[in-house]
Amino acid sequence: MSNARPPSSFVEKVDPAVLCSPENWKTSRHMRVVILPLLLLSLLASPRRVEALDCPIPPGIWSQSAASDEVSAEQKRRNSEDRWSIYRLERAPIIFRGRVVSARDLSDISKTNIPTSLLIFDRVEILKGRLFTAARDRKAFVISERWCDGSCAGRKATADWLPGKFVGVAAYPNTFADPSKAAEATTKRVVYRGRIDAMFGPCDGGFLSERALELLANPDEVARIKREVAPRRAH
Repeated sequence: MSNARPPSSFVEKVDPAVLCSPENWKTSRHMRVVILPLLLLSLLASPRRVEALDCPIPPGIWSQSAASDEVSAEQKRRNSEDRWSIYRLERAPIIFRGRVVSARDLSDISKTNIPTSLLIFDRVEILKGRLFTAARDRKAFVISERWCDGSCAGRKATADWLPGKFVGVAAYPNTFADPSKAAEATTKRVVYRGRIDAMFGPCDGGFLSERALELLANPDEVARIKREVAPRRAH
């Protein structure tokens, strides 16, 4: 779909990209911090093979520095969660905040595991980068791809993007061959013609929490977290 992110090819491995959807950020605060390590560890420890997308794995399971031994368990949990947010913030060339106007599936969700959707936002505030369309209407038309484990039947785009809600979004530039036409990743069939300001796929981009947006505006806090939670080096 885009040259700015990994292709949506099928392999048999666990997919860490599910962490990027709003639905998963609605889970309990204690569960969110352990999801990523468990997914990564399952690549090494689990004998079961799971069909998923070939998404890049973040650089190691982050480890707390020696100086963090005196930090409470709750603070360590928050630091690890923040480190994941920082990783996503640094990768995404476009970050904005806006209100969800609509979320419409462009694919037949009963026939694909990677449906394409059109997300429309208004009251958009650009926090990083720029959109393809330099519009003054403060709107953003975003093409998204999401991954469904098994089947997307019964799971519409509005389940993840509730109209009327203000959200943060990490996105990528419009790199379609024809910038006014969106094609499905699997069939290459054109499913939308019109304005496309940005895009994101199942591996990169998507929903950002309010905490992630706070980190974007606080470089001192980002520096502190990077010192205390560094990527674990391979031995």
